[in-house]
Amino acid sequence: MSYDVLEKEIRQLPESYLEDVSKYIQFLLYQYEQERMSALEESDEVFNAKMQKGLDDARNGRVTPLDDAFAELKQRFA
Repeated sequence: MSYDVLEKEIRQLPESYLEDVSKYIQFLLYQYEQERMSALEESDEVFNAKMQKGLDDARNGRVTPLDDAFAELKQRFA
């Protein structure tokens, strides 16, 4: 389905339905955001283990140059 098809379908509705359509779209956007955020959740044990590994790596000289770290972040989240 394309945005054009969806727009045509919405335009066939009476204007009195637009508020309901908007509310439903907001609900879908909220659900989508919740799904994206749930992938980021982790238990305290997992978080603490990752933090400890990072500290251990830093203490033992296993580090990534700052420019490389930012380049990787840009690539992953751009």
